[in-house]
Amino acid sequence: MTSDADHPHPRRWPIALGLAGCVALYWVVRLWLISCPSLSQVDYDEAVTGLMALEILQGKHQLLFWGQPYMGTLEAYLAALLFKLFGPSTLMLRLSLLVYGSAGVLALYSLGRAAGGRRLGLLAACLWSLPPLFLSFQGVYVTGGHLEAVVAGALLLAGACRLAFDPPPRAGLWALGLGVVGGLGLWSSLLILPLVAASLLGLCLARPSWLVGRGPWLAGLGLLLGAAPLLVWNAEHHWLTLVQVGGSQLSRAWSNAGMLISNVWAPMLTGAWWDGRSVAGQMPSLVPMAALVLIYLPALGLAVASLVGWARRAWKRQNPWQSPADLVALALWVLLLLHASSGHGHKAILRYATPLMVPVTVLAALWLGKVNRWRPLVGAGLVVGLLVFNLYTHHLYLERFAGTPHRPVEAVLEVLADKGVDFGYAHGRVALPLTFESQGKVMAADFFGARNLSHLRQVDAAEQPAWVTHKRLAVPAPTMLGQALRRLGVWKKPLEVEQYVVWHDFDPAPAFSPLPSHSWHGEATQGEAAAVLDRNLDTAWQGSPDRPSHLRLDLGAPQPVARISLLPGPAWRGKSGMLYNLTVEGSLDGKTWQTLAGGEGCMAGLTWRGKRVKLDPVPALEFTFPARTVRWLRLEIKPGNPSWPPLEIAELFLYQPEAGPSLWPQDAEQHVELGRQALDAWESRPTAPFPAGHAAFARFWASQVNWSKVVRHFKQAACVAPEWERPYRLLLEAARKSNRPHGSLRGSFPCPQPDRS
Repeated sequence: MTSDADHPHPRRWPIALGLAGCVALYWVVRLWLISCPSLSQVDYDEAVTGLMALEILQGKHQLLFWGQPYMGTLEAYLAALLFKLFGPSTLMLRLSLLVYGSAGVLALYSLGRAAGGRRLGLLAACLWSLPPLFLSFQGVYVTGGHLEAVVAGALLLAGACRLAFDPPPRAGLWALGLGVVGGLGLWSSLLILPLVAASLLGLCLARPSWLVGRGPWLAGLGLLLGAAPLLVWNAEHHWLTLVQVGGSQLSRAWSNAGMLISNVWAPMLTGAWWDGRSVAGQMPSLVPMAALVLIYLPALGLAVASLVGWARRAWKRQNPWQSPADLVALALWVLLLLHASSGHGHKAILRYATPLMVPVTVLAALWLGKVNRWRPLVGAGLVVGLLVFNLYTHHLYLERFAGTPHRPVEAVLEVLADKGVDFGYAHGRVALPLTFESQGKVMAADFFGARNLSHLRQVDAAEQPAWVTHKRLAVPAPTMLGQALRRLGVWKKPLEVEQYVVWHDFDPAPAFSPLPSHSWHGEATQGEAAAVLDRNLDTAWQGSPDRPSHLRLDLGAPQPVARISLLPGPAWRGKSGMLYNLTVEGSLDGKTWQTLAGGEGCMAGLTWRGKRVKLDPVPALEFTFPARTVRWLRLEIKPGNPSWPPLEIAELFLYQPEAGPSLWPQDAEQHVELGRQALDAWESRPTAPFPAGHAAFARFWASQVNWSKVVRHFKQAACVAPEWERPYRLLLEAARKSNRPHGSLRGSFPCPQPDRS
């Protein structure tokens, strides 16, 4: 491969044709990958991008990826344009990413050309067009902004090479433009940060004089302009993006690097496409090893040789960085160090390594160029061999998923439409794809509103939402949910469509009225049984983690019982969805017992109200059963999952059948409504980072609420109507949402307690 120095005025049309061929190859490879049945419908992260695009079409502008303050909405806006022109679809959503990814071909050409000339630039562009399977998969998996950030970083690095070693006539405009590109990349994803650091460091080291001109100021201005959406959003959300920048593990960089070599860096070059998933096992072990030994290890050797060269030049008091190839090698070392020492460095998450592909691709092209000049036939053979190897990994991926059902979501959407189901609860991994693939005709919401709380509000307002689960995703497993529904008292036969299992059209829950608790007395195998009856959430009874526990309750006289509700304390660490083994028994004489409800697999948080079954944020246990007249109740709790906290009961409520809904004092109802309205401020930003993701996110959501007002009203309602369960549930919900279960939110009451004497 001859250098461009041998041809001072090379013809441009062959280069233009070659570059056009690389772009065409880029599209062909990814369209081929898109043809795989496994990519025929969106994943849950991809569905977020599609749903944002649909909302943009409705005039609802989006600044950041729902629930994640480190990705922007460039993909969503281009997808919205394609939806407007060609209609919403999974294909149009993926094509929006292909448009952005194509710019990577031009970026790698520019960087390769700077490092070794036009022909080497074409080779780098070709290696980007038919890359390792990992990079092609990232080019069709619409996750919100990672690929755009990496492409922007590649352009930034190429621009830094130009400013450092071949300044253009209008260097100020270049600096401004590169700043805008960097800002857009920063808005798109924080994955650009290592490439920004490498570009800035390389430019300053190679051309220190650049710092004293107007270039840095113009670049900074451009960065502010490009990142304006990110800055505006953060100014309104306590600068939550900065939380994602933290997490340095510099002291563990070396040990992290060892893990990353075996779990991320080597797999991403030899057939991996996702975390822990690779086609390398489908081929002879020598094949991926040959790719590493013949291509990528020598490319790394060039970076090592650069280190030696820098040391020699520094010893001679020369500027160590004298060519764009030096900046490419520097970028690789900076990226490796930052990846190994970042907060994500100890996690084997493949997509966070995407920026590494920029210098790796150029260094591989540089190595192949050197071999070509030494032995042209060997060099050509290595180029062809690498491209064939990459093509083979793509083929193995398609072969692996050839038997996967094509768009199974359509079958369940057809069934839901036939049954008249427009709303449903599901885990976000199931709910988001259903909502996008139906183009909003079915509104499925995550149980707790993750990603977008407004979806949950819409489902909560529906008369009888369905439940949708998935056999493979198992969140929860359909068998587990079926068992929990039996324990709740509302089980019915579900619909099974492909991998989906759907419960719909639940029977209406019977009407109940609470039994007064003033005459009840309790005893327990350990702890204070009276804690479950004092109407004080501060006190609680807890089961043993390693042996059966019993709680016995004397109602004072025979009573018809049809529902029991067990509330935990505000500081209990259990969560909704956890399963416990609890049996409820009843007796008239205290000697002969009959099972009323419960058993193994009772799901905390599962509730039944009207024709609605919901997973409530308060992890209470609830049982509904045919009414039985009993005087004594006995609860037996058996040890379950040892990683979950032992079951805790702070308050116990019993209900009897009633002809109609219970009426509560107007004063209590007013206090509940005022407290609920104050608590609703917690949901005022439905697409902000979900509080479960980080402690700082939880603090942000909590800062939106006047907690003293919330607690005051709920406590007053509980004092006025001590047998009304709703104020206690709302207090527990407030305690969990505030992220401060102790202190003023722990539920102690200033009102008189019931007399148990």
